[in-house]
Amino acid sequence: HLSVGEYDEHGKGPYDSYAIYDGEGATEVDYYRRKLGAGGVRIGYQCQYYDDSDSKYTEAYDWQHCTDMVVGQTYEIHWPHSTVGACGTPYQYQTPFYDGVFCNYAAMAPNGTTTHNNVGVQSQTFTVVNDENYYYPDLFKGMMVAGDYGSDIAYYTGSTTGTSRDNDICSAYSPITWQVDRKCHLISASSFDKMCADMKAQVDDMSKDLYAHGARMLVSDELAAKQVV
Repeated sequence: HLSVGEYDEHGKGPYDSYAIYDGEGATEVDYYRRKLGAGGVRIGYQCQYYDDSDSKYTEAYDWQHCTDMVVGQTYEIHWPHSTVGACGTPYQYQTPFYDGVFCNYAAMAPNGTTTHNNVGVQSQTFTVVNDENYYYPDLFKGMMVAGDYGSDIAYYTGSTTGTSRDNDICSAYSPITWQVDRKCHLISASSFDKMCADMKAQVDDMSKDLYAHGARMLVSDELAAKQVV
């Protein structure tokens, strides 16, 4: 996502050997390439907190559960929610998330069930720091809502996302309702690592969500929803 003044083209971050820069989502000084898998993961818009003179942005963290993550970098978490999924069961949380979110949609669609009224995604963007003052114990279940966290929300209808979607290839899963925190927040690396530990504890294999996924190209204005609140 793009939030001007919070996470945008003026954002910055540390050297990140896991990131691919293509000229849209990061500044020139963030020109690095990710060597994971088949060529890497595309970097998105970054927050503006990073300060290489402050150790909380630069001191390495000993990751135990998340993989290929870097202190000082910007990461955006998406939490899908659904009334037509496996909610309330051991299979509520799955990878890919479609398996858990849409598993009962076909049975309910004949009753007039629509995706935008029943499927939504919360989104929150963080700069990861090595500082326990920013620890939060449960990033797994949903967006942080306290104080400045979750206080300035953009609501709109969109679709599922990912680097396989762009302004030419749309998602088949739409429309769904998005709730996006416009602010960037600081979060401890240990908070992310706890979230990854929680993913490992699920019935379904969520190992493919233990590392950052790539950011899609910014949606063009003519394709974007007009009813943003």
